[in-house]
Amino acid sequence: MNTKPNQNILSEYAYNKIKLLIFNNILKSGEKIIQEKMAQHLGISKTPIIQALSILQNERLIEYYPRKGFFVRELLYKEFIDILDIRRILEQLAIKKIIENLNEKTRNELTGFLEGFELFNKTKNKEKYYELDRKFHSYLIEASGNSYLIDINNTFNILLLCYTKGFVTEISASMDDHRRIILAILEKDLKKALKFMKDHTEHKKKSHIINGYKNRTKKPEQSGL
Repeated sequence: MNTKPNQNILSEYAYNKIKLLIFNNILKSGEKIIQEKMAQHLGISKTPIIQALSILQNERLIEYYPRKGFFVRELLYKEFIDILDIRRILEQLAIKKIIENLNEKTRNELTGFLEGFELFNKTKNKEKYYELDRKFHSYLIEASGNSYLIDINNTFNILLLCYTKGFVTEISASMDDHRRIILAILEKDLKKALKFMKDHTEHKKKSHIINGYKNRTKKPEQSGL
């Protein structure tokens, strides 16, 4: 009996689940992924877990150390900066396409993001604010309608890496940036929108969280999963 199709489905299932755990920062950078516990957590055998981890390793989200195992990859300071630069380029391209094709649906979506940011900023709800932040930046890429731009982001996990440990800044530091970016897009002011996105990137580069990684030493911790 050929079980390969089922095995492939389970591997894809494990891949998507583990990737989501990293995206949601449940699996934190530097943490060890214990295969047995992950298999138990997902209700499957170790084999698809190992296959999924190998794929994630190829995507540079996971690192493998001989005799130690798989760990969520920790980024070096230069990598943080390089990824932010790539993200800025992608999002500026996305903004250009959004402004060129701005319609009522997109206007409503962007207005909804702005209202959400203002609400969660006012109520100091960090969890909801950061969740909306992730959705907003993902939306910009998707709303561009550029399939190649979307594929580049998905293939190299640009936005996902931007929400691992080190990229999240305080609400107050990003609220004004988001407001300016959204309003500039709604006003179809490309020059301002591109400038504000560049400013947003530079503000992240200067954050104390990212700069704290300049002299960081990797200290992998054992995860509960």
